[in-house]
Amino acid sequence: MDGFLYPILADNEKNAQKMEQKYARNYAIFYDQKNKIPKLLKQQVKLLKLGRMPGLLIIDKQGIIKYAYYSDNMHDIPSNEELLGELRNIN
Repeated sequence: MDGFLYPILADNEKNAQKMEQKYARNYAIFYDQKNKIPKLLKQQVKLLKLGRMPGLLIIDKQGIIKYAYYSDNMHDIPSNEELLGELRNIN
């Protein structure tokens, strides 16, 4: 599997750096202070559930979304096995 991981945080650079240090030491976290990407991807915000709901997309080399998962709450994320299975199915 060849690929790249691009975490994008809809926040400012300072908070992206904090998240990078705490959670993603091996990956850069990109930030989108103007919230353009979440709007483009129709990522929901639910104030009663702590804000923006996580979204995870797998995009192939041609820029086609092959897998999209939009969480219902902050703890709702797909399993590693599910994601690895999806990655294996990409041509």
